Amino acid sequence: MGYIHQVMNDEHQRLKALSQKYQDKIESFPKGTVSVKKRKDRKYLYLARRKDGKVEFDYIGPMASEKAQKVLAQVNERKHYETRLKQVNHDLKDIGKIIHGRKL
Repeated sequence: MGYIHQVMNDEHQRLKALSQKYQDKIESFPKGTVSVKKRKDRKYLYLARRKDGKVEFDYIGPMASEKAQKVLAQVNERKHYETRLKQVNHDLKDIGKIIHGRKL
């Protein structure tokens, strides 16, 4: 039983480090969601986020601009890391239960 317990502890430590790595990555990307607004047949990108309970829109630029495409890619990458973080945290919870002898 000692070997299995050690493997579970190693996996728990690995998942904790991975969780921290994902959290750091998420914090490096812009917060909020993208919003595309159309004005006179042109599309403009805005970044919508909550601040003090209110939704604020930050203007990014025309959809075709390089800056808008960069922000859009960053927001999509942040969402990808958030999904991965959610799975890692779920796995951490399960491994913690196994290490402490509780049922899943």
